[in-house]
This record gives sequence, structure tokens and C-alpha cells, in this order.
Amino acid sequence: MRTPRSPLIASLIEARGNPRACMYTEPLWGIPFNLYAPFASVYMLALGVSESSIGLIATVGLSLQMITSVLSGPITDKLGRKRATFIFDTVSWSIPALIWAFAQDVTWFYAAAICNSMLRITMTSWTCLFIEDAPANKVVHFWTWVHIAGLLSGLVAPVAGLLIERFELIPTMRAFYFFTFVSMTAKFVILNIVCTETEQGMRRLDETRGVPLRTLVWELIRTIPRVLRTRGTFLAVVVLAMNAIYITIRGSFFAVLLQEGLGFSPGQIGYFPAIRSAVILLFFFFVIPRLHQERHIGTLVLGIIATAAGTVLLIFSPVGSIGFVALATLVEAVGAALLAPYIEAFVTAVIDPRERATVLAIVGTLVLAVASPFGWVAGLLSEQAKSLPFVLALGVLTIALTLLLIRNPERETSAR
Repeated sequence: MRTPRSPLIASLIEARGNPRACMYTEPLWGIPFNLYAPFASVYMLALGVSESSIGLIATVGLSLQMITSVLSGPITDKLGRKRATFIFDTVSWSIPALIWAFAQDVTWFYAAAICNSMLRITMTSWTCLFIEDAPANKVVHFWTWVHIAGLLSGLVAPVAGLLIERFELIPTMRAFYFFTFVSMTAKFVILNIVCTETEQGMRRLDETRGVPLRTLVWELIRTIPRVLRTRGTFLAVVVLAMNAIYITIRGSFFAVLLQEGLGFSPGQIGYFPAIRSAVILLFFFFVIPRLHQERHIGTLVLGIIATAAGTVLLIFSPVGSIGFVALATLVEAVGAALLAPYIEAFVTAVIDPRERATVLAIVGTLVLAVASPFGWVAGLLSEQAKSLPFVLALGVLTIALTLLLIRNPERETSAR
């Protein structure tokens, strides 16, 4: 008797068209990103960048992303999902990788942040390319596979740490960034060859032909009040903003806390992203497929609680205690596993597909407007005490949890 195939496995095998191309090429982005990302802030410190400057660079990048986010919907509609993705993937990832590889001081990192801020355009265009032609009942599974690709890639972090200890931080990180340029650029070229424009993308190309970009931007700005009046979209903005703040703080200051505050070596730091990836992978394969795929709020609440609990453990970790930080990482990973696919699926569910590019652009802009100051604030806090950025992150998670419980649109739908 044939064993029933897991819905998650089936979604990957049976995927066709753009979703298949986007999922299958994701490791070419994820592997290099996870080689350098855990050590990026330590690399900056080694090149003489202060902790407050690290935070300010993050804030400058997020502030510029507000502008590119406003432009992302109109540009995606004017150029098409496929063309916009190829152009701005290259600008926002390939070029910064080369700048990081040659970086000498803080000026280089500001230049890279300017280029990298274009990622908001490709986030909108790539999301549309990825899911616009996908079956609605497969969207959570498809997003799960995107995150799985990143997590499998994250298992290389211990190797990165060992290489840094063997060959020293700065030359090894430069090599990682060169590899990033080659691998990510290969992904962008392959995706551009294999993908086709979506049906909605073709429709928007026809509708916006001959319409000036400034007109589309003005139409987008006029749409903002209507978007915010939609209960589900407003909640999506809040949750995404809180999550963006948390990710910015953790991404910028986790390695700083471990090295400068808790006394870990680069080799030891590399194991924690691998632990996190392994836990999230287990959840993706054995827990997420058993959860409700079209109701999201309950899972998001559990995810935030677990993330907050992991953050508390990290704040109170004793100096040099690998076991305590490993426990904090494990608990936080459970939260990340629940949040990652369900945030994306929730946002997809509350957006009118006819206006997806426009609304994604608005949502992205509003999220950045809220999140952009927090990188700089966290940098100032880190200079006072290495754990203080995570106290700030805990407060942000608490706000997100409270609003989800108070303004749950799914509870109202059930009541009707």
C-alpha cells in the first residue's frame, strides 16, 4: 500500500512555472547570505566601524528603503514583475556584495546600504512573480519552502566560523562577499531566463503603458488612507513593522552581544545560526504541515510568545554560557518557525490580488516608516550595555502580541 505523500513535499514536487523556479534557485541566494550575515557586524567592527555607526547604517538603509518601497509598486507595474526583479536584484545584492568585499571604512558600508536599499523594489516584484500564479491553497507551503531553502543554507554558518578562525576575519569575509557576488548573480540570471511574466503582471503592463511613473506614485499615495481603513491590512502593517524591528536588532547586534558581551569566539558564534536553522527545519517538516493553512492569527500569537521567551533567555544569559545561549536560540527558533511562513501568508491573504503590487508597496513603506529609527536607537543602547538592544526588541514583540490579541480579524469572521 502506498504511503500518502506529505502535502509539503508534494507542493515542492508538483510546483510548476514561476513558483518552481523561485523555490529551486533560492539556495543560490541563501548559501552566500548565511555565510556572511552572522559575522557582518563583527566584520564592520574589525574595520573600525563603531556600534552606533552600525546602528546608524541600518537606520539609513531602512530610511532609504522607505523611498524605494513607495516606488516599488509603480516600478513593478511599469517594468513587469520579471524585468524589475532582474534589474533590482542585481543593483541591491550583486553590487553591494562587491562593495562589502572591498570595504575599508564606514563610508563603504554607507555606499553599500544605499545600493542595498533597492531591495524593496525586488521584494515587491519577486513576491508577485513568485505567488501571483500560484494556487491559493499552496501559498503557505511555497513560502515554507523558501524559508527551508534559507535554513538549509544557514547550516553553513559553523563552517564560516571555523574558516574565520583559521584564516582570520577580514580576509575570510572578503572571500565570502566575492562568493556572494558570483552565486547571487547566477541566481538572478537563471531566474530571468526561466520565469515568465505573470497574468496580473501582463495586465498591469497594459494598464500602465503610457502612464507616467509620477502619476502611478501619486495614485499609490492617495490609496494609503483606504488601505489603512482595511482592518486586516492595518494589522499586517503593524505585525510586519514589529517583526522588521526585531529582525533588524537581532541581525545587527546578536553577534556583537555574543562576542563583545558574552565572550564567544567567531567559531562558537557560528554554531548558533546552525542550531536555529536545524530547529526551524524540524518545525517546517513536522509541525507546520499539520497546522491550519488558511487561518493565521493563532499561529502568529504562539510564534511571538516563543520569540519573546527566547529573547528573555538571551538577555539573562551568563557570560560564556554556551548552554544558556543555545537554549535561548532553540526557543527563539520555535517562534521564528511559526512566524516566518504565516506572516507572509497572512499578508497575502488580506491583500486584494488586483492591487497586490500597489498595496505591497504601501505596506512596505509604512513598515519602514515605523522601523527605520530603531537600528540607530539599538546601536546607542548597545554602546551602553550589549543586552539593551534585546530589551528594546522584547518591548516591540510585546506590542505586536497585544495588538494581535485585540484586533484579530479572524475572530470577527468566525463570529459572523
